Amino acid sequence: MGNGDEEQKINVGSDDEMTIVGFRRSYPKTILTWFGVFLTAGFLLIPMSWKKTILMKLTHTRCSIEDAEKVLLIDIYEQQFVEIIVRPSNKTLPSKQHTYFYNKKIKYIWDPQHSKFVKVEGLEIRNCANFHSLLDGLHTTEAVFKLQHYGKNSIFIEVQPICKLVLNEIKSPFYIYQMFIVTVWMVQVYYQFALCIVFLSMMSITATVWETRKQSKALRDAVHTEAIVTLLRDGKEVQKPSEDLVPGDVILLPQSQFIMVCDAVLLSGDCVVNESMLTGESTPITKVPVPNDPNTRFNANNNKRNVLFCGTQVMNSRSIDGTPVKAVVYRTGFATSKGELVRAILFPKPINFKLYSELFKCMVLFFVIGIPPVIYTTIIWIQLEAYTVDVIIIVVDVLTFLVPPVLPAVLTSINAHAQRRLRKHGIYCLNSRYINFCGGLDVVCFDKTGTLTEDCLDISGVVPIDDGRFERAVKHLNHLPNSPLMKAMATCHSLTKVDGKLLGHTLDVKIFEAIGWNLEEPSFDDQVPFEKVPPRIVYPKSTDFSHQPASAVAVVRQFPFESLLRRMSVVAKSQGSNHFEVFLKGAPELVCSLSRSDTVPENFKDVLEFYTRQGFRVIGVGSRHLDPQITWDEVLKMPREELERDLEFQGLVVLQNRLKPETIPTLKVLKDADIRTVMVTGDNLLTAITVARECGMVDELDSVISVEARLIAADPTVPGSKLRLQVHYDYAKLPGFSEKLNIGQNGMVDDICVIAGDGRYHMAMEGTTFNLIRLHDTQLLRKVVLKGTIFARMLPEHKLYLIETLQNLGHQVGMCGDGANDCGALKTAHAGVSLSVAEASVASPFTSTQQNIQCIPEVIKEGRATLAATFGAFRYMVCYCFVLLAAVLMLFWDGQKPSDGGYVVIDIVLNLLPPIIFGSTHAYPGLGKRAPTRSIISFLPQFSMFSFMFIQIGVYVLAYEYCLMQPWYEPFIYDKDKTHYPAASHSGTAIISVNMMSYVIAATIFAPGPPYRKNFFSNKLYTIVIILEFLLVSYLTIYPADSFASFINFKRAPFIEYHMILYALSLGNFIISFLWEVFFIQGFLFEYVVPALRRLKGPIHKFEKLELELASNVKWPPVGRYEITNVRDDFNDEDADIAISSRRSSRRHEWMRRSSELRHSMLVGLKLAKADSVEEEPEETVSFVTFREGRSRVRTGTSINSDQNFV
Repeated sequence: MGNGDEEQKINVGSDDEMTIVGFRRSYPKTILTWFGVFLTAGFLLIPMSWKKTILMKLTHTRCSIEDAEKVLLIDIYEQQFVEIIVRPSNKTLPSKQHTYFYNKKIKYIWDPQHSKFVKVEGLEIRNCANFHSLLDGLHTTEAVFKLQHYGKNSIFIEVQPICKLVLNEIKSPFYIYQMFIVTVWMVQVYYQFALCIVFLSMMSITATVWETRKQSKALRDAVHTEAIVTLLRDGKEVQKPSEDLVPGDVILLPQSQFIMVCDAVLLSGDCVVNESMLTGESTPITKVPVPNDPNTRFNANNNKRNVLFCGTQVMNSRSIDGTPVKAVVYRTGFATSKGELVRAILFPKPINFKLYSELFKCMVLFFVIGIPPVIYTTIIWIQLEAYTVDVIIIVVDVLTFLVPPVLPAVLTSINAHAQRRLRKHGIYCLNSRYINFCGGLDVVCFDKTGTLTEDCLDISGVVPIDDGRFERAVKHLNHLPNSPLMKAMATCHSLTKVDGKLLGHTLDVKIFEAIGWNLEEPSFDDQVPFEKVPPRIVYPKSTDFSHQPASAVAVVRQFPFESLLRRMSVVAKSQGSNHFEVFLKGAPELVCSLSRSDTVPENFKDVLEFYTRQGFRVIGVGSRHLDPQITWDEVLKMPREELERDLEFQGLVVLQNRLKPETIPTLKVLKDADIRTVMVTGDNLLTAITVARECGMVDELDSVISVEARLIAADPTVPGSKLRLQVHYDYAKLPGFSEKLNIGQNGMVDDICVIAGDGRYHMAMEGTTFNLIRLHDTQLLRKVVLKGTIFARMLPEHKLYLIETLQNLGHQVGMCGDGANDCGALKTAHAGVSLSVAEASVASPFTSTQQNIQCIPEVIKEGRATLAATFGAFRYMVCYCFVLLAAVLMLFWDGQKPSDGGYVVIDIVLNLLPPIIFGSTHAYPGLGKRAPTRSIISFLPQFSMFSFMFIQIGVYVLAYEYCLMQPWYEPFIYDKDKTHYPAASHSGTAIISVNMMSYVIAATIFAPGPPYRKNFFSNKLYTIVIILEFLLVSYLTIYPADSFASFINFKRAPFIEYHMILYALSLGNFIISFLWEVFFIQGFLFEYVVPALRRLKGPIHKFEKLELELASNVKWPPVGRYEITNVRDDFNDEDADIAISSRRSSRRHEWMRRSSELRHSMLVGLKLAKADSVEEEPEETVSFVTFREGRSRVRTGTSINSDQNFV
C-alpha cells in the first residue's frame, strides 16, 4: 500500500481500530480556501472544524501514506483526527530514527518492511523465560536509542488554553444558531432578550470551560508522578528520574511503600500491591516472579500476578535471599495500564445518546415546518408594500422562532438538578447524560459476592476426608488434627504481614485466623529450620517453631489465585520432612477433576450439592506428596501443570455468605416495576441458584433449568464427521416447590415443560457453557440469555459478553458490581453503578458510596424523572416558540407586530425562568411498571405538542373574531415607516392577551408529575413562579395600568366587560388544555390507547419477538434431552483449550454421576438454610428425592440425625 493512496487500517480487531489516509499540503487549495474564509466572514471555518475530511480536502491533496505530511484517522465511531507526521531530522542515522506520529497520546512508527504504521507499546516478549535474560539491565547506548523509540516515561496531561476551549464550545450547532438569532435581534434593536441569551450562553460556556479546566488540572495533578528510580545500567546500580525509564530497564524496588511509575514484570522476590487505583479492588494482592520456563507463553492479561502495574501502590517488597527485588520495565508512559485508564478518560468512547440525536432531527423538522410561515411572511409584507430591508429583517426574524434558543441551557439544568439529587443519596455521576439512560433500564445485572451478599464470609466448618470417605463436619477449624487439610488451610493463601498486620483476601484471612496459626516472613540472615530461607513460615499459635520444630511449615513457592483458572496452589515443606507437598484450593469441581479418582468420595456430588443448595460457598482442597528426590531448586522451576496433578482430595471448606439486608426489598421493588434482574457471579452454580431463590430473583413456584454445554469430538471413523456442540437441559433441584415434585423422571419432564410453557422458568448456566454457546450457536445464545437469570463461574470477559448480548436483543441494561472482575461489564452497560469508592469508578458512569444495591432504584427513579422532565421541557419550549409564531403570523396579516415590550414580557418574564427550574421537581418515591417514553419523536409527545398548538390557535382565532365583532372596533392602519414600531390596536391586544396565558398553561400541563416525578405543587419554587406569572397575565389581560399598557403596546377597550370576556376565554383555554393533556393524553391515551395499539402492532424489539417465538414453541427447552449443533469450521486454538477443559470436566462429572447411581438416593434429615454452621442441629426435617436420568424409581432411604455422619 505504500506506493498508492489507498486507505490502510491500524489496530485491526481492537476497539481502537482506525482507517488511515495520507495527505500532503496543497498551496493552491490553501490559498483559495482562505480566500473563501475571508469572503464568508469566517463562516467557512465552521464546517471545517466539524469535519476534518472537509478541512483536508480543501487544503491538502491525498497521497500515499509513505509520502504523507499528515494523516487523517477515522475510528470505528466515525471520529476524525488529523495528525502531523514527524520524519527523521538526522539523515546520517536513518536506522536509529523513525518516522512517526502521535494519536490519542500513543506513538505510531513507520514500518518500512511492511509499509505501514504500527503502534509502539512495550517489550515484545512472548516467552516468560526471556524476561530473565534481561537481569543485567541495559547499556547506556541502547537505553538512549530506546528512549527515542518509546518516548519519555511520563503521563503528562496538557491543560488546554481557555481560548481554545471557548472556540470548541461556540462551534456547536446550538451556539451557532444562538449567534444567528442574537445578530438578527440586535439588528431589530431587540436588545433585551438578545442580551439575556448572550448572558445565559456566556454563563453556560464559562461554567463548561471552568469545569473542563478544573477537571483537567485535577486529572493532571492526580496522574502525573515523578520519582527517582534505582536501576541497572551497564551492570551498575544508578539512580535516574522515572521519566528516563525505557522498556527493558531493570529496576530495583524499595522495601517500603511506593507508587509504581511504569508497568514492570517481577523477576525476583515478591510484592504486596494495592491495585484499587486501577480495579477498585481494595484487597491487597501478592505478586510473584514470572516463571523462568521457556515453555510458558507470556501475556499481560493472563500473567497479571507477575506484573506490577503503573499507578498501583506497592505496600511491601521482599526477597528471600536478601538481595533487592528486581523487575524489568515492560511498558512506559501512556502505554501502561494507568496510561490506558487516563486515555479512556481523555478520549472516551462516544455514546449514542438517542435523545440528543432525536433533538437534532426535531430541529431539522421544525425548520422544514418553518418554510410555509417564511413564504407566508414574505408574501404578506410584499403585499403590504413594506421596504425591502424590512421584509428581509422580518423574514429572517421568523427563522428565530423555529428553535428554542435556551434549549441547551434548559437540558443542562435538568441534568444538573438530577445530578445534585443523586449526590444527596451518595451516588456520584461522572457524566450527567447517562442519567437519561437510567430512565429506560429494563434489565439490571448484579454481581453476587459483595453486591447482593456481604463481603465477609463466615466459616461454617470443614468436611474432611478419610480413606476416600467424607467424615463428620467440623465447626471449629482449630480442632482439626495436623493433617494435610490443616496444612493446606495454613499455607494455601496469599497472605502477608505488613507492620504486624495480616493483609490479603478476606476469605484467606478468615480461614487463617480460624485455624489459629501464625505467619512469619523471615529475613535472609534469620535462622530457620530448613535448608534454605523460605518466603514464609507458618506454625500453630500455641507453639513457637524454634522450640517445636516439627510443627513449622515452609511455603516455598506460590501460585496466586487466578479467576481464569479458578484455583491457587502452593508448594510447601514441613519441618523434618524429606519431601515437598503441593496444596491446592479452588472450585470443588475443579479440584475434583485434578485429583485421583480413588481419593474422591463416591458421594462427592451429592455432598457438594447438599451445601450449595443451601446457599453455602464451598471450596475444595487437595494435596500431593512430591518425589523425595526433587530438590529445593528443582521445585522452583517445575511447571504449574506438573505440580497440580494427581492430587489427593482432602475435603471441603464451607463458608456462609449472608445476603445484605437491603438486597431482598430492593429486588422486590425492581420486580414490582417489571425490571428484570440477572445474577452474574464467579461462584458455584448451585450456590448462585440458591441465593437467587433466597433474594427473590427466582420465585417460590418458579422452576430453574440448568443448561450445560460441551463439545463432542468428531468420529474419525465417520467420513465428514465434525466437532459438535452438545447442550443438555435439566431441572435444577432447589429448596421450595421443586422439592415437592416427588414424581418420576418422565412425569417430571412433562410437568416442567408445562411450567416452561407458561414462561415461569429461569435458566442457569456456568461461564464455560455460556462461552461455548456464544462461540458456536448464536441463535441458541439469544434464547438462553433471554431466559437466563443465573450465570455462575463467569469470567470478567464473560460478563462483558453477556451485557453485550442483552443489549443486542434490544434491552437497556444496567450493571451493579463492586470488584475488579466487574469493571469491563460496568463500562459496557448502558448504566454501570460501581459500589467501590476507588478509582475503578472511572470505568462506570455512577459510583455509590452506599455499599448495597439500594442505589439502583434511586438511579432508575432519577433517570425516569429526568427523562420525563426533558420531554416535558422540550414540549414546553417548542410550544412556546410555535404558539408565539402563530400569534405573530396572525398579527402580520394586517401589518402588525408585537412591540419590544411585549417580547420582553413573553420571552423574559414568562418563558425564561420556568424552563430553567423545570428539572428541580424531585423524583416520584415509587417505581412504576411502565417506563417513560424513550423517544421524543414517538406518537404521544408529538401529538401532545401539535394538539396543544391547535387548541391555542383556535383560541387566538376566537379572540380575534370576537374583537372584530365589537361595534367600537377600529381597524389597524399599516404605516410602512413604522413597520417595527406599530401603533397599538384592539386586535393585537386581543391576540397577545390570550397568547400570554398559553405560556402559563404550557408551564403547568407540561410539568410531569406521578408516576415519574412528584406532584406539581411539591416544587414550591416552581409553583410560586407559575402563580406569579398567572397573576401577572391576569392583571395585564383584565385592566393594566397605563404605563404597563404602553410598555407592551396594549390598547384598552372602552368597556372592561370586553377584557373580562377575553380573560374568561383564557381561563376556558386553561381548563380545556389541562383536561386534554392530563386526562385525555396522559390518562386515556397513555394508559389505554397506546398499550392497545402496541399490542395490535406486535413486538418491536428483538427480545419481544423472541419472547413471542418461545411462547409458541412448546418443545423448547427440551428438558431432560440434548440439543446437538455442528461446530463452525474456524474453531481456533483458544476455543480448543476451552473445549478440552470442558470435556475433561464433563467426563469427570459423568463418572461421578454413574458412580452415584449405583447407590440408593437418600433422604436427608438435615437442613442448613438457617443454620449458622454445618453441624448445627436442624429445626425441622425436610426430605427430598434425587432424580436420575433413565427409568425413574422412587427409592427409600434412612434419615440421618445430627449425631451421625451425614455422608
